[in-house]
Amino acid sequence: MKFLVPVICILTALALFFGYIDPTYKALQTVRAEESAFDQALTRSKELQAVRDQLLARYNTFAPNDITRLEKLIPDHVDNVRLILDLDAMASRYGMHVKSVTIKSDPALAARGQIGPDEQAYESVILSFSVSGSYDTFRSYLADLERSLRLVDVVGLSFAANPTGFYDYTLNVKTYWLKP
Repeated sequence: MKFLVPVICILTALALFFGYIDPTYKALQTVRAEESAFDQALTRSKELQAVRDQLLARYNTFAPNDITRLEKLIPDHVDNVRLILDLDAMASRYGMHVKSVTIKSDPALAARGQIGPDEQAYESVILSFSVSGSYDTFRSYLADLERSLRLVDVVGLSFAANPTGFYDYTLNVKTYWLKP
């Protein structure tokens, strides 16, 4: 009997340790590790909020007119209709009208043969359109296009004479916008 009681107590202690204490201790360690990860995430979120507040304060120092001009320079969405209307408004100042508008994807993207995500912060598209007018009015139109706030690159130009004495100009312009 003297030998049996200590053996039962030791077996009970071992069963209690391996059956309850050890699993509970391991679960507690897991919870502490998660708590540490959440504390780090909370610290990082507070740092990000501080940076966001600093950037927002700096953004609010810009004049609203400057922000509007910047958004027109490189918009954050595809706004080809607005661009076509702006191009037509510029052309109408010289008695010309934009016609035969087509939109083409940028061939440089296909030429790269890129597989996977695109790392560029912007997208582009080529807009092709025609105008008719004299050479001098077309030069003035190009000068207005150059001074325009909207960022466009003239990537192609062709012209042909027509029976009215004017020229038909076909322009290919590349426009850009920021990716969301």
